[in-house]
Amino acid sequence: MGSIKKVKQQQFLYRKFDHIDGSHPLKDLGDDFFVDYPARLRGGAKIKYFNYDLAKEMGLIPKDHPKRMNKELDQKIKQTFSILIINEYDQEKKREFTKTRLKNRRYMATRYLQLQHPDKVGKNSGDGRSVWNGQITHQGKSWDISSCGTGATRLSPATTKHNKFFENGDPSISYGCGYSEVDENLAAALFSDIFHKNNIRTERTLCVLEYEKGYSVQVRASECLIRPSHFFLHLKQGNLIGLKKLFDFYCHEYLGLPKQSKKRYDVFLTKICEDFSKACAQFEDQYIFCWLDWDGDNILMDAGIIDYGSVRQFGLFHNEYRYDDVERYSTTLTEQKNKAKYILQTFVQLVDFLKTGEKKKLSQFSKSKYLKKFDEKFKESKSKLLLKKIGVSSEDVDFLFGKKVANNFESHFRYFERTKSKRGVVEVPDGITHDAIFCMRDILRELPQIFQGRSDLLGHDEFLEIVASNYAQRKDLIE
Repeated sequence: MGSIKKVKQQQFLYRKFDHIDGSHPLKDLGDDFFVDYPARLRGGAKIKYFNYDLAKEMGLIPKDHPKRMNKELDQKIKQTFSILIINEYDQEKKREFTKTRLKNRRYMATRYLQLQHPDKVGKNSGDGRSVWNGQITHQGKSWDISSCGTGATRLSPATTKHNKFFENGDPSISYGCGYSEVDENLAAALFSDIFHKNNIRTERTLCVLEYEKGYSVQVRASECLIRPSHFFLHLKQGNLIGLKKLFDFYCHEYLGLPKQSKKRYDVFLTKICEDFSKACAQFEDQYIFCWLDWDGDNILMDAGIIDYGSVRQFGLFHNEYRYDDVERYSTTLTEQKNKAKYILQTFVQLVDFLKTGEKKKLSQFSKSKYLKKFDEKFKESKSKLLLKKIGVSSEDVDFLFGKKVANNFESHFRYFERTKSKRGVVEVPDGITHDAIFCMRDILRELPQIFQGRSDLLGHDEFLEIVASNYAQRKDLIE
């Protein structure tokens, strides 16, 4: 009797998982926004990673839950997230599955614009190997939850390119098979957790499930998993009705604005302006490469990072690094700013379309007040981040910002930060780069210790010994 009571207590503790059943308010908008899939339980799962802190924040486990797995929690996680969609290939083959293994509700693959799709307007693009598990609310905060690696949807580039549906796990096609690998998902889990703890906006990984042959499912959570590309799909297609539905939904559901509020357009654009300008400044300050492009596919609406496949963080300011994506090279670290401005400009165009019902050319919004504000916020954020980096208090940062002494310091800092090797552009395993040669992290770390009890300045050779990186050759250090 005691063991039965314990099981029931554990089931009560984990009852919040039962709300993650594929339901999401976005589904109320209609079929223009997603493709719905039945799903079945997928056997053989092992829990490779579980984020206890995030689970507590989401209310999935109690605050005092030990950071240890137990049989009941293990089972609940697998019942909730170890799923595989029954896709178009399965349906064409009229495959039948054990009824007890079928999930009660359907799971949506959302539609959004993707640059790599041939049509460039998003008719067949979106979540290619992911579905949304649902949405839950805890202590007034809502969480969107999705899983990557749950099977091949009709929205993957492979389906469009080859004009056929693929079987889940088809070894003849990589991305189009619908699976993901455990190594990439564990890397995303650790990367996103580090970024979160460093106050960088990002999706967060709740758990990683491992299967045979190294396949895996990554469960992701965020207060909002909607991307700019979800909006841009309807803008590119000129779908005013669909765009208005999504805009009103987003403003009410995620920004908490009253329906039909007259202020919602300005609030919407102001938030995007501030979020993206500050995020881009932070990316440059922390040497984070996040492949931003016009389609708004690799970033969330609050400028949080999603999809860690091409995300990099450098020790030096390698601002000419480009990721090789086979068919094209990526943007660079410093080009992210203009790409973010382009995203903002597109949103200005989008809002005007909503207001007037006429889709004007994007170029007509190149002098928008929001773009000017973006530049101001970016410059301010980047300068203040540098002052904070050297240990200046928040109060003194505000005092020093814009002062001559701070501007002179920043100018000299940027000179060394941006100095490149005379070797020029070189190939690296995942792309090309032009190596930076000075490690400004080293000089910022060492100077406070060096100047304790010392009044004289650093000599030339002593300075170079600290700041010169392994990328620097002798000829790089001789002027």
